[in-house]
Amino acid sequence: MRVVVLSFIFLISSLSSKAQNPVLAVNRVDKFTKELIKQTSLYSFKDGSTTKLHFNVRSVDENHYLQFNVPQAVTIKKGTEITLIMGNGKTLKLVTDNDIISLNESDISKRMIVCTLDEAGIAALLNQEVVSIRVPTANKGILNLNLAAKDKPMIRTAMGLVSPKLVAKK
Repeated sequence: MRVVVLSFIFLISSLSSKAQNPVLAVNRVDKFTKELIKQTSLYSFKDGSTTKLHFNVRSVDENHYLQFNVPQAVTIKKGTEITLIMGNGKTLKLVTDNDIISLNESDISKRMIVCTLDEAGIAALLNQEVVSIRVPTANKGILNLNLAAKDKPMIRTAMGLVSPKLVAKK
């Protein structure tokens, strides 16, 4: 009996520790503004066992946003350029729409770096995988993250969830 219980606990803990693909977490019409709001679940990019960056994609009507969270006490100023290296070697530069100032480790999970996407950015993210992300910070230097093979299609997958009119390239 103990073996069965321990096996069950081990199975549950191993399944919950794996990162899940982004799913559509919000898909509703705001009752006051009548805007269609879609948002994917948060996905974590890891370097080994350490989480380096979280992301999700949000759309409000025709406006799309790529949102990041750095799980460290970092300062990122409005207008900072986040660089995404695409699978074809081209770069996509995203400009942050807001300031992030985390004073200590207790407030790191509350703030998302918001980057507005234009039509060219949306098309690039739907048609290519992201292989590397570079996030400059004011106090911790530059966060460079080379994505693992399993993480490369995740931003593309999330973009496809919030942009049903735009078909992802196979």
